[in-house]
Amino acid sequence: MNTSRKFQQLIDDVEELLARLDDEHGPQLDKLRGRIEATMSQPKAALTKQSNSTGAQVRQYAGIADDYITGYPRTAFASGILIGAVLGFLVATVRSGD
Repeated sequence: MNTSRKFQQLIDDVEELLARLDDEHGPQLDKLRGRIEATMSQPKAALTKQSNSTGAQVRQYAGIADDYITGYPRTAFASGILIGAVLGFLVATVRSGD
């Protein structure tokens, strides 16, 4: 499990714990709840921003590829055939070496 997933699991566990303690009140518990929520808000926002920026990058690269294929369909088709041929050659070479 990667670090961001572990951290997201920690955030989820802490939020679940706070939800379970929602009925409990007291000056110390309310103060602790406020500190925990304030502390968790920054890392949670950073984690959300990180996942959003990765998704934005993927969408950007997919858009670039789509624009290229739409603008130059013959070149894209020829590139696909060339890449497939090179990969087929490499796989055949590796298998014949075994």
